[in-house]
Amino acid sequence: MRKYVKALIMIILILILMVVGQIAPLAVADHLNFSEKTAVILMTVTYPIIVIGGGWLLNHFLFHQPLPLVAKWRFQWWPILYAILADVLIYLFSWIAQTGFHSSVTTMNNWWLQFAMTVISAPLVEEYVFRGYIFGALDSIFSRSVTIWLTAFVFGLIHLSSLGKAAWYNAVFLVVAYTAMGMFFTLIAVAAKSLWASVTAHVVNNLLIYIIGIWAAVSTSSSMMWRSLTGTLLGMGIVAGLVYWRFLKNKRGLTR
Repeated sequence: MRKYVKALIMIILILILMVVGQIAPLAVADHLNFSEKTAVILMTVTYPIIVIGGGWLLNHFLFHQPLPLVAKWRFQWWPILYAILADVLIYLFSWIAQTGFHSSVTTMNNWWLQFAMTVISAPLVEEYVFRGYIFGALDSIFSRSVTIWLTAFVFGLIHLSSLGKAAWYNAVFLVVAYTAMGMFFTLIAVAAKSLWASVTAHVVNNLLIYIIGIWAAVSTSSSMMWRSLTGTLLGMGIVAGLVYWRFLKNKRGLTR
């Protein structure tokens, strides 16, 4: 029982760090009367430091959980290819559906700030949180297969913050769609035995979102493509299945 409580407390504290990492820099900037641009720069820089650094301190001094996917950086091409394939399928299925609740990308006047936050800071933090700390905590108490599913599900739950004022059934669909995305990133990390592979895939995914978002902002076409939750569920789900079939089926990746 003690190890379950220990893992649960670690997960809760890591998720709290994610919230603090976003709110604290903005609160400090507001208190010091910084401009909006300066506040965003402050959050972009300090967000990874607070969350990743804080998580490391918590684990090093309090929890001592093994982090099996936190490995030395080693560049691999294949996560990029699978991320591109997933995004192509997402936009294809979204174009076919053309209906339903969907998410979009908004742009800021300072495009480079949004780029830094969306393409660099956010993927790095999310991968360290989910494929690093949370995966490690869950892996200490569950089988590898259960850990993969739970990590993906928690990733889906956290993205409820992007729901807005949509109806409750959209909340369920959003969790399912982002769980598929979480499964995709988690399987990539497990297959590569390193969260840096999922960081690479996550960066590519967010980069494509960013590019399409910028294109939509400057395009005069009313038929601009958008990312639907249906597209996200199908695209990420299919490619997650491909990753499993290619790298993990009948192999030892799902065992410690």
